[in-house]
Amino acid sequence: MSVKKALPATISCVLVLVALAAHAEDFWKHKSPQEWTAEEAVQVLRDSPWARQETVAASLANCDSDADGGDEGCRSGRFRWPRFGARRRELPSSEFNLAVYLVRWDSAPEVAAAFARLDSLGERALSAFQSPPPRRPADCYVVTMNVVRPARGAGDPFAIREKSKDKNPVRLKTSRGIFIPIETEHSGVGANEAVHFFFPREQDGKPVLDPAGDTAEFVFEGAKVSLKCKFSLDEKAVR
Repeated sequence: MSVKKALPATISCVLVLVALAAHAEDFWKHKSPQEWTAEEAVQVLRDSPWARQETVAASLANCDSDADGGDEGCRSGRFRWPRFGARRRELPSSEFNLAVYLVRWDSAPEVAAAFARLDSLGERALSAFQSPPPRRPADCYVVTMNVVRPARGAGDPFAIREKSKDKNPVRLKTSRGIFIPIETEHSGVGANEAVHFFFPREQDGKPVLDPAGDTAEFVFEGAKVSLKCKFSLDEKAVR
């Protein structure tokens, strides 16, 4: 067979494979949650329009793990202000390594459906490992953050930066303004430890998101890492 004759068939096969791959990636558009496999449900929870993995550079902690109490000084800033142990050692600001965070918009109906699907398949341990939110209040949007890969030597991955006069270290930016969580809650331990941020659905009697769909950017300014994660939310995810 000549190259000229084989080429169209090759291109056709490639296009079919690309189409199938795109179709598989967006399975939630054409399959009901009751048809999802466990692997597909996990994909919704970890790699989808409602779940993003962000890689960020982390500076090393300004504390000494050999100090009394281990790295407790680094961890004491959790959801307060970072405080460090008595023994401190300054490290050059150029010393960075990478951390990977998972940020998920837990108020999306597809996310709730993915957790329900795992439970219906008997995969409760797998579901628990995905750090489900402890609750979904009707008056709040829930954003979950956990650590896929912690940075070496950076201390507590959830410690937040001391807020400045004009902004808060954790916030949600939408077309309606900038909003801060009204509550935070921890869940899990070890690899599935997570923090859940509860943002108000309304403030001063007005929705914080456009009911027809909106873009929401979650901002976390940690003691040693900063990340931004943007979600394009349709009407269902906003409701």
